[in-house]
Amino acid sequence: MSYKVEYRIGVAAPVDDVYDLVADIECWPQWSPIHKAAKGALRFGAPIHLEEQYEGLGLWEIDGNLADWAPYSHIHVFVPKPFYAGKLMRYFEFEALSETGSTFTVGALFDGFLSEREGRAYGRHLKRGFQAFAEEAKTRAEENYNNSPDKRRAPREIKAPEKPQLGPKRMGVKTPKFFGARKK
Repeated sequence: MSYKVEYRIGVAAPVDDVYDLVADIECWPQWSPIHKAAKGALRFGAPIHLEEQYEGLGLWEIDGNLADWAPYSHIHVFVPKPFYAGKLMRYFEFEALSETGSTFTVGALFDGFLSEREGRAYGRHLKRGFQAFAEEAKTRAEENYNNSPDKRRAPREIKAPEKPQLGPKRMGVKTPKFFGARKK
């Protein structure tokens, strides 16, 4: 019994530009349309405090802990609840599609009976907020990439992999013939 609310967007910038923007949690209120306050650091178990304003819901305060984090991949924040209320995981995920393109996903995973009910009740409001957050992150990452000529580089030529050499080459040694091998 779980319910997921998420918004995914493609970004015409390398994954590191998007990640660097989102990884600086305390700067979110400066550019995010939904965050009024944000405190936290990328350390396992570190406390994360977010104050988010959603149209139709008002101000939501979220106090959680950094549950999992991998650079240029994901940031997962676990929001503790009483055992009967279920679980809530907020996540921000990044995926490199090429050297100059990536995707960014922001979402919430509600797990457990009461959390699932909460997710269904507030999901459409959250999705609109996640969309606004993701679109602003996309805009800023693309501007940062396009305004940095040193970051813009020609795509690398992709070379075909070389055939692996199986074992050492022995000069002057004839290979044995196997049954059924034809003579030339």
